[in-house]
Amino acid sequence: MFSAGGLTMIIGVLFAIFCIVAFIWYVNTQINAKNQQEWLTKFTAILLTALLGLFIVDKVVAFKIPLLTPLMSDELFNLIKNIVLIIFGYQFNRTKPTDIKKEDKTTNK
Repeated sequence: MFSAGGLTMIIGVLFAIFCIVAFIWYVNTQINAKNQQEWLTKFTAILLTALLGLFIVDKVVAFKIPLLTPLMSDELFNLIKNIVLIIFGYQFNRTKPTDIKKEDKTTNK
């Protein structure tokens, strides 16, 4: 879309911005933050969503004209991958089976 020029290019830019804003809006509405830890999680999720939106727009919407250099695209992919692995590692470490059993025992009393 960006290589066509004129109206097609403007529509492509608006579509790219709309995609990124829609991704961020969706993630923002799904996470209801009540304390500092949840706000930090929400911020990380929104940041990850923005980076992922940029990566998707670069690969899907831009077609022939890359918005990012190949090196930047590879590094952005590695950053997204590392953030996802850290988030999953944190979530699985936080919900160990022993912690869940202790929580169940305290709620059953």
